[in-house]
Amino acid sequence: MDISRILLSSSALVLGIAASAYFLIWWRRHRGERHARALLFWSIALFLFYWFQVPAILAGFGKVVTVTDFNLFFALTFPMTFLALIMVYLGILQIWGGGGGRVRVGETGIMSTRSKILFFVWFVFAITFFAYYFIVRKGIIDTFAFPFVGNLALYLPLRILIIFTAVKLIFRPELRTAYGVLGCAGIISESILGIMRNFFVIKTVLAYPPQFWYVAMTGSQFFFITQTISIILLVCGFYFLHLAYHRLRYSS
Repeated sequence: MDISRILLSSSALVLGIAASAYFLIWWRRHRGERHARALLFWSIALFLFYWFQVPAILAGFGKVVTVTDFNLFFALTFPMTFLALIMVYLGILQIWGGGGGRVRVGETGIMSTRSKILFFVWFVFAITFFAYYFIVRKGIIDTFAFPFVGNLALYLPLRILIIFTAVKLIFRPELRTAYGVLGCAGIISESILGIMRNFFVIKTVLAYPPQFWYVAMTGSQFFFITQTISIILLVCGFYFLHLAYHRLRYSS
């Protein structure tokens, strides 16, 4: 029994659930607020992210994680993570607004028409890719294409886009406050950590048959520790941006 892993992963799980519930409740009570939709997106993102801790907790208790037990769960982690990252990005766009003296939530002036088209085409590709694996191949992972495409063609561009957008958000005069900077820094740090984890996954899965890619991950301290840190960084990032925007709203 690995007590440290159990405590670390359980703490991340509890934090993710609590933060997801907090943002959801705040959104329901303040739907008229300009940045409420960002909190809804981030609540969904955390809900999808923190389930990654389940295998780590089970492994900490000594359970042997097998493909037959968790094949569908592990396969589902790819579209769940992809959707969570989409939610993170959409939340940032809600905070971004369209320029001017105040943040106007709902306007996405940071994206040009060409960028929106490219984003849509890439999103359709992702949906098609996941549909193929879950409908045609029934979630069975027997080639390296799934982890390779998932980590390099889907997660990596999205994380880079999140970093780019969050960095630009820091330079908005309205959000250049302690809370605003801390919020963006948390999101940027998580994305950098996520990119490191993406390449680590690729490096690790090459040493095993593709069917056992996630089983190999369950034995990695780096993988689950960085996942835990990622959840903490996201919660802090979302919360500080929430405070920054909320204070801006009521001070103007």
